[in-house]
Amino acid sequence: MMRSGNFQPPATGTAAGAQAPVPESATPSAGDGKEDLRASLKRLRVEVNGRLFALKLALCAVLTAAGITAALQQPWWLRCAGIVLTGCMFAHAAELQHQTLHGLGFRGHRANTVAGIVLGVPMLISFAAYRVAHLRHHRYLGTPLNREFFDYGDQYGAEEDRNRLRTALNWFVRFSMLHHYALFLRNLLASLRGRDFEGETATTSRRIRRDHLVVLAALVAMTVLSFALGRPVVVLVWALPLFLVAAPVHAAIELPEHYGCETLDEDAFANTRTIRSNRFMYWFTNGNNFHVEHHLLPNLPIERLPEAHVLVRDRLRHFHSGYGRFFYRLLRK
Repeated sequence: MMRSGNFQPPATGTAAGAQAPVPESATPSAGDGKEDLRASLKRLRVEVNGRLFALKLALCAVLTAAGITAALQQPWWLRCAGIVLTGCMFAHAAELQHQTLHGLGFRGHRANTVAGIVLGVPMLISFAAYRVAHLRHHRYLGTPLNREFFDYGDQYGAEEDRNRLRTALNWFVRFSMLHHYALFLRNLLASLRGRDFEGETATTSRRIRRDHLVVLAALVAMTVLSFALGRPVVVLVWALPLFLVAAPVHAAIELPEHYGCETLDEDAFANTRTIRSNRFMYWFTNGNNFHVEHHLLPNLPIERLPEAHVLVRDRLRHFHSGYGRFFYRLLRK
């Protein structure tokens, strides 16, 4: 039985009686019955629910607006709360953007693109650049060709360094997302110069330039507003939420996905981790906690991932019942 405090996905068919996932130390044979499993997962496919995604966007917008309003108030405690809420919504928006990368937000390509561009602005994420890099990640995960859009340095924990100072520096780089900001600045300069991006087609390069110019326009508009009002609006509702909250929260969400897994093994049960967690984290990460399930069938609608989890939970190699448990075990190492 799952603990009452955790999110228990709805049971479907005979899979409802499946046993709980095995711990990380166990290595079950995940290859048996793989075709049957994939067929079962495919039966979960439904049409994309654009109304549900629109509700997700509306809730994100309302909470972001509440955070911005609070961040502009005078009491220091309310301002701090507003900055935290705004930063968390920036990170949540990046998870919603992930849904649009796969065309799973709305049924139309243009609607997904527009939503994806807007959702990426707070965290300086180009929808086009993220999309092509992320789809390659799905294609090449488990091979030496795998690269992710967000570069954290030691991406998957493969390097062991007993020097505490260097270890602390590596974790600072990861949770501050310094590589991401550097990439944004390089790509922004290339966009202003009208240059294409290495390894990308002319069409993709044009879309990447578009996204960076949109972010630049938003930054300029926010800066102009700050001067017009005589208040550091751009600092309170963008810079501080981004650097102090959104970056470390986003890094923490992404860290468990493949960290410490067998990333040179093409089996999704070997190279990816699932975290069951609770209803709040399922919403906040937009289903990203069911990451094995997502990699097994990337075009499966997000809202069906809990049902997919029921089908695969007894095969999972890398599994935790919550984010707190994952980070507790990580810190103990």
